[in-house]
This record gives sequence, structure tokens and C-alpha cells, in this order.
Amino acid sequence: MDTQQRVWFLDEARGLSVLLMVLHHGAYDAVFLLGWPLPFLFSGWFGVIRAFFAGVFVLISGCACRLSRNNLRRGARCLLLAAGLSLVTALLIPSQRIRFGVLHLLGCAMLLFACLQPLLDRIPPFFGSVAGFFLFFFCFHAPDGWLGFGPVRISLPGLFYQNAFTAALGFPGPGYASADYFPLVPWLFLFWAGTCLGVWLRLRQGPAWLYRIHIPFLATVGQKSLWIYLIHQPVLYLLFLLVRLWF
Repeated sequence: MDTQQRVWFLDEARGLSVLLMVLHHGAYDAVFLLGWPLPFLFSGWFGVIRAFFAGVFVLISGCACRLSRNNLRRGARCLLLAAGLSLVTALLIPSQRIRFGVLHLLGCAMLLFACLQPLLDRIPPFFGSVAGFFLFFFCFHAPDGWLGFGPVRISLPGLFYQNAFTAALGFPGPGYASADYFPLVPWLFLFWAGTCLGVWLRLRQGPAWLYRIHIPFLATVGQKSLWIYLIHQPVLYLLFLLVRLWF
């Protein structure tokens, strides 16, 4: 993307999300590898914060599809890297195995967007973004077996929850586990909301501050987010293993 057309705020927000993800995974590894008492990791409010920043990352990735020249290539690359990550974690860090994480989600979402773009382009961006947000929140607990908001719950039939394939869709079967789990339902809806917001950004219809760079460090991290995601967990895991051996 040309730097004159770049939406720098997206890079900065993505950079912040990636750094927070690294901090979270570092704290998680410290608990399970070093036994550090960090009870806040398992509190309800911390889970909400983690989901919020993960959502920001997925939403921005959807926006970026509107600013990319080749989403088929980007999606294929993401899925290839996701497959490699699954293999590496299964062989080297089986306790932290990633079966369908954020890279798997983004790769599938980019490929689906590339294939369905002619149809999605017919949807008014405002309507599409509102519908995407609504479906994301409505389906947020699909992996837990229900749809709805608060006390209004629609239970889903158990036959949806069968195996690894249904888990990728958002309906994990018994015993399914993934250290990083971002199924298509509900996260694909948030990604599609981002693609609708991306139309507005591509047309330069947002406020001027979105297109200016404010914190160069965060912008740089955001531009390198894919590689940081790929290497950060093995590096952290190795670091904490070394600390445990030495102390």
C-alpha cells in the first residue's frame, strides 16, 4: 500500500493489539511454566479485555482487505503460515498446540472475501457493518452452545458439535482444545463488518487523524504484526523454559 494512502491509525491500533497479545501470552506462560501467581488472568473482566483487543485486531484485518490489491494471495499465505504454526506447536509445544487460531481465521476470511467480494460490494457499507456487529455479538457464545444476548438464549443442538471441522466453524466437539482459538463463528462476522468499514476508509471519508501517524513505534509493530505473531510464542516459551532451568 502506498504510504500516501495508508490509514496509519489502523497500523497503530493493530500494533497495540499485538503488543497486548504478547504481554498476555507472556503472563500465561509465566503461570504455567514458572508457577507465578497471576490470578487476574483467570478473572472475568480480564477475559473481556482480551476479547476486546482480539476483536480490534480482527476488525482491522477486515478493513485492510479493502486496501489490499490481492486478498487471494494474502489469504493463501496466511493459511500456509497457519498450517506451519499448527505443525510446529504440535511437535515442539504440544501443551500449547494451535489447531485453529487467529491466522487460520484470517486466512479463511480473506479467501472468502476475495471469492464473495462481487456479492459483498452490493451491500451498503452502513447496513453491512451494523449487520456484521449484530451477528458477531448474537453468535459470540456459539462455541459454548447457545446464541443470543444475556438472558435471551437459543440453545444449539448437540449434533453441531462433532469434530475438528465443526470446531473450525465455531462448534467444538468434546475434548477439542486449541491454545489460540478463533473459529469462523462468530469472528467472521466481525471481519466482514471491518470490510464494510474499509469502504469508508478507502474512500478517505474518515476524519483526517485516521490518516496521520501519531506513534511511529506502534505503526511499525502493526506493519510487522504477522511475523511478531508467528515468532513471539516460541520465543516466550523458550525464554521461560530457560528461566525455569536456571532458577
